[in-house]
Amino acid sequence: MKGQWILGLTALMCSWAAVAQSVTVTDLAGRQVMVNTPATRIILADSRMLLAMSLLHPGNALKGIAGWDDSLQTRAPDMGRYFSQQYPSLSSIPVFINPYRSSFNVEQATMLKPDLIVFDTGILAKLKSEGTLDLLEKSGIPVVFIDFRQQPLTHTPVSMKLLGAVTGEQQNAGRFIQRWNQLLDQTRQRVATIPKSNWPGVVFENHAGMTGMNCCSVFGRDSFGEFIPEAGGRNLMADKVPPQGADISPELLIVARPDVYLMSGADWSRRGGTSQAVPLGYEATRSSTLPKLEKLMQRDSISVLPVAKSGRVMAIYHQFYDSPFNVVALEAMAKLFHPQQFTDVDPQADLESLYRDFTGMPYSGLFYVQP
Repeated sequence: MKGQWILGLTALMCSWAAVAQSVTVTDLAGRQVMVNTPATRIILADSRMLLAMSLLHPGNALKGIAGWDDSLQTRAPDMGRYFSQQYPSLSSIPVFINPYRSSFNVEQATMLKPDLIVFDTGILAKLKSEGTLDLLEKSGIPVVFIDFRQQPLTHTPVSMKLLGAVTGEQQNAGRFIQRWNQLLDQTRQRVATIPKSNWPGVVFENHAGMTGMNCCSVFGRDSFGEFIPEAGGRNLMADKVPPQGADISPELLIVARPDVYLMSGADWSRRGGTSQAVPLGYEATRSSTLPKLEKLMQRDSISVLPVAKSGRVMAIYHQFYDSPFNVVALEAMAKLFHPQQFTDVDPQADLESLYRDFTGMPYSGLFYVQP
């Protein structure tokens, strides 16, 4: 009996050792980080990473989340409500202030007893300058950086692979990456056949209408700006503003004379002030978004542009810029730029299939709209 007990205990310990192990990963900041995998108490510095977590744990998106920031309340409330309908316990997850808006509270994070904290690369410099990253490393809490927003078309599959490794969900991550690459390659292959002389000039307005009817902040080369040439367009602001984007004068916009005008929109009703943005997202409909789009196109600096009368205008869900589903925005842009080459491509159907096949949740909402 004693020998059987020892054999049973040994087998149990070996089984646990086969599941839980220390691995060294390289994050998107190029840091070597040792993580005990699978991580089971994870702090998400941006709660919008929940969509990525739903791909790793289809049907159980909240698995392993020990705390997160308030972005689902302030920046993407429609997303928060959508996920809350699927997962009522979402409201019980501890919330802290977004680290872009305040210093990340190491003491508060430690009290949550995390075995991993996930940040995006955009906040790396801030965490270093404030000494926060150094404090976290000294505390022994593993920290990794992912990137869906700075160089999304390069770093999305790498970020998903990293998240799959630290959560032990490599298979689910791999399934999604394969589908993501298929959609990206399809767009790239078609764009490669289109002469650059046929590429339209494009301006992509960032946060259109978020703080009122002023104009305009635009994307540069990075983030959504990276999508423009990949979709077969000429980014007219690529050399006019820093890579991360900036405000431009109405005069510069008028001189640019874009062939296509894009704007990012979302439900920003919780950010303070009166949002005039196109409220795309999980609760949006064409009737709730189209009047907002048309109103933004009537602004003085926009209405004088020939593109305002051409119909080559689109509002795109702002949160795509920080989402593993970003490839659908690329498809929608490519179809707008080159409708003849993308007649058989259906971004809407592809988006619905991503929810159905990879998240275990029903599709809801509207994520891009044209007049």
